[in-house]
Amino acid sequence: MNRRKLTILTAAGLAAFALAPAGAASAAGHRPLARPGRTTLAARSSARTGVSQGEYPSWAGRFYSVSATSAGDVWAVGLSAAGGQIAHWNGSSWADEDFVNGYQNVDAQSPKNVWAVGGTSWFYPTQTLARHWNGKTWTQVATPTPGGSAWFNGVAATSATNAWAVGYIGGGPGDSGYTTPIIERWNGKVWKQQYFRLPTNPGSFNAVAATGRNNAWAVGGTGVEGPNGALIEHWNGHWWRRIPANTPYGFGYLQGVTAISPNNVWAVGYTDSSPVYLSLILHWNGKRWSVVPSPNPTGQTDLWAVSGSSATNVWAVGYTNPNSCGNGGPQCGTAAFRWNGRRWIVTSTVNPPAGYLDALSGVVAISPDDVWAVGTTDWSSTIIEHWNGKTWQD
Repeated sequence: MNRRKLTILTAAGLAAFALAPAGAASAAGHRPLARPGRTTLAARSSARTGVSQGEYPSWAGRFYSVSATSAGDVWAVGLSAAGGQIAHWNGSSWADEDFVNGYQNVDAQSPKNVWAVGGTSWFYPTQTLARHWNGKTWTQVATPTPGGSAWFNGVAATSATNAWAVGYIGGGPGDSGYTTPIIERWNGKVWKQQYFRLPTNPGSFNAVAATGRNNAWAVGGTGVEGPNGALIEHWNGHWWRRIPANTPYGFGYLQGVTAISPNNVWAVGYTDSSPVYLSLILHWNGKRWSVVPSPNPTGQTDLWAVSGSSATNVWAVGYTNPNSCGNGGPQCGTAAFRWNGRRWIVTSTVNPPAGYLDALSGVVAISPDDVWAVGTTDWSSTIIEHWNGKTWQD
């Protein structure tokens, strides 16, 4: 997730949630919404905001990420008025739980091994945050915070003794300022900071994917006032190595990555084709990264996440009109593209009633007829959508 872009969108009028205990005033002067600690909502129930959200519930806040181990074990994480929220789908209903801190990403490796990461503050300073699900309870696990303030954007686990978390050194996503990329690794006992060659310009890692102990990818971008270049690092079991992204003119900003196999990896984001953002999709074939033509249904697209269950079932999600919504232009709308093994296809997504923005920020592909996507409406309420093989439903 592009921290600078989120700050700009918030300044344009998005409802920002401060990561603070319930009852505390946010930095924007808004009063956080009071919510019960845990509520289970069956299908076709209404959200706590009182607005019907069709098949699936909507809570106050926003979802950033979703992951699954099976059709009956799906997790979504994000922000709420209390700080953060973690929701679970058990195959028939969604349950949502509040936490004091905020969560940016989740990875479910097994029903008893799920990691959620983020930070303790939306602003400066913030501490890195990792919480682990063992099949019964969530437990916060100590993580290093390099530089005294850092944030996790992504997490990927391949076993109970191997997980990666990536992000940056700097203030929380609501803070402006230079950042430095970080990588940390879980060895089954502790999280430890990893070492790699830093980029010349400030930047961050926004996502990580892994197929095993000896194969992991961290992606992000560099830039001070805007995206200067895509940032890609590869772990080969011994060290991290910078891999050229081969993006047009060297520009691009990557925000999601998925590894289907060591020779089949996808990364998504956007490229700054002034004055608009265009979707950017890269593919790794085992030897090099290359740009794959991607849709821009409204002429502007920003992709935030990607997930695949096979070589012919890969999904990328984000939103349209990133340069205009909130600035008097067309509204931002949800976007979901499907890779069928030959090309990327635009699918028709659901857009709940919004003031100016609907966006999808997380996706998990379980099978060709079982895909979940999550996001937000106006940064103030969550979106959950499901693909059943034919249509998206919310």
